[in-house]
Amino acid sequence: MNIHRTFVIALISTPLICNSIPAMSAIPIQDGIVEQTLIFVRHAEKPEAGLGQINCQGLNRSLALPKVIKNKYGKPDFIFAPDPTRKKADFGYFFYYLRPLATIEPTAIYFNMPINIRVGQSETGWLINQLQKSKYSSAKVLISWAHHEIMAITKALMTEYNGELAQIPEWENTDFDSIYVLKIVRSEGANQISFTHDQQGLNGLPLNCPEISPPRSNSLPGRSQQ
Repeated sequence: MNIHRTFVIALISTPLICNSIPAMSAIPIQDGIVEQTLIFVRHAEKPEAGLGQINCQGLNRSLALPKVIKNKYGKPDFIFAPDPTRKKADFGYFFYYLRPLATIEPTAIYFNMPINIRVGQSETGWLINQLQKSKYSSAKVLISWAHHEIMAITKALMTEYNGELAQIPEWENTDFDSIYVLKIVRSEGANQISFTHDQQGLNGLPLNCPEISPPRSNSLPGRSQQ
């Protein structure tokens, strides 16, 4: 059963009280109202050794994710994932951190879109500031990241707009299916933020990698047909 909770909070602009999060730039209000939707997904399932990778079940999730995003939210305007050239500790060893990018790459391919991979997984302050730029103020933004950082980002934004942090649940280590959605509506009067805890509905996918049969030899280019 999908879990779906929505919270709407009336906001009053206040300074962010958090030393670890840089100050955010103001977004200009145009035509009275600006609405922004931030969609956060965690990377897909990973192998026991970590390896910076997803496993076969995670690959199946990543291949099924485009239709989930399309049906629930439509085509995003922008996609973000961490820089895969940065290394991350995985069970005591350092590997290039490919998981979030590998998870969201099929979705970007499906929508024929680029992915912003400018910063590493831990550089959440940059991502938060980036999302506050006018370029994204009325955009639908899809973000594939690690679950601890997703919680930090969503809580920072709730704090920025005077929301209640208790409304954001803890993201369990075994949960690869949740989607956190923040909808920020800014107007010349009171602003509003809504938090939605959604689900992909993709648990229980096969543990084996998908098998793709190669084309039959008699259909290969350049082979004469009898």
